[in-house]
Amino acid sequence: MMKYFTPADLATFVYTELQRSEITDSKPTENILKQLFSTLYYASLQTEESEHIKVTVTLFDHQNFERKELLSHDAPCFFAFESKIPLTVKNLVKLSKAADPWSASLSVYYDEQEELFIYGMIDQTVHYQSYLNYEEDDKPPYPGIIQTMINGIGILNVMLDYHPIATLNQNFLVKLYPNVFEYGPVSDFIRKNTAYSKSFIERKVRHEVTDQDAEIYNEIVFEYVIQSISRILLKIKSYNHGGAVLITQDFHTDLTIKYRLQYDRMESAILHILSTITDDNLLEDEINTLKRKKEDVPWVLHEEFIENELRIKDSFHELIGAVHFVSALSCVDGLVLMSPHLEVKGFGAVINEKELPEFVAVNRSPKVSANRLKIDPKHFGTRHQSMFAYCLKYPGSLGFVVSQDGEIRAIKNVDGEVMMWENIKVYQFERSNKMPKQAPRK
Repeated sequence: MMKYFTPADLATFVYTELQRSEITDSKPTENILKQLFSTLYYASLQTEESEHIKVTVTLFDHQNFERKELLSHDAPCFFAFESKIPLTVKNLVKLSKAADPWSASLSVYYDEQEELFIYGMIDQTVHYQSYLNYEEDDKPPYPGIIQTMINGIGILNVMLDYHPIATLNQNFLVKLYPNVFEYGPVSDFIRKNTAYSKSFIERKVRHEVTDQDAEIYNEIVFEYVIQSISRILLKIKSYNHGGAVLITQDFHTDLTIKYRLQYDRMESAILHILSTITDDNLLEDEINTLKRKKEDVPWVLHEEFIENELRIKDSFHELIGAVHFVSALSCVDGLVLMSPHLEVKGFGAVINEKELPEFVAVNRSPKVSANRLKIDPKHFGTRHQSMFAYCLKYPGSLGFVVSQDGEIRAIKNVDGEVMMWENIKVYQFERSNKMPKQAPRK
């Protein structure tokens, strides 16, 4: 019999993880966590002005916070309400309108009776969210013991710094987030199909490169491709309507494309980044060589270096804009069709192939699991079934499906067997140094 998990189960697991952690703040009791998660869970089932609730709550010992401790001008800061506010579903729903997760977090803590209150707000969370969503490269510090995000109806994500502790996805408790982009068949497919030839790279960077250099440049391309895919999936998730992305080399067979579109801006942006980073490294090497020789650095070289820095910034902005453009295409019924180098070939596409695999193998780890679970494909909706059927017939393809509840799945044919990975890692998660290296997760 399938077990259905509750906010109390989430609290028990998070409590156990926090006991293992090396956080210096006072660790909350299991009862406090049960109160916190139950209130957040029931708030997620509500609406405010016909909109679903999205808010981040930070369990934060505000009494030990001093503004003089800020490390930088853009660091998050706590601002207290004149009077503390009881943490209730009603109060949380009302305040959620003023605390967009991209701008602020509600600061919650408990008193001696273990009663929870909203004591104020934390600003500058845009940098935290931007880092999680690959919008920023620098990882900003963030105060608090844990952050809990309402990311959908009955969906709570619990974070320790940038480390995901667990997610309650309605009645499932997610403890593992397979990093399919770094290991396993999905990663291997992307790496193989995004690699450029040495001669192509030389044309783009406008100078000869060694075989080792070509490998490094292809690694840079690979990293930006997986970041871009992750950001597209996160944007689709934020729309709350679901969607699908199909990456393939065949853009005609068994596909009906309502809107054909040749959009190569993402690939162009990644190549622009590759080229400008290369120029930047060459200019920096030239400047450092002159400095080591204790020779004057020509002003024109400084100007060229500054101009190239601006070109790098422009290329990053180009990629961000392209990612947002492509993500919005998913708002039309049907999937977004792309090449491995992320060139869009069309959207509103429908898969015509109907033959389903006998089963779909679900892996818990990024690699192929020996104990993978076999599930009847008819257990899933039409969007998933279409992707199963296409991947079965065309092994050289890779599918991603975002459910309306926000769950993101990767689908790939591996040696004739259609495999799926659930709750894949798409945020820029990083393991916290406050957690032991070995996590006994069952």
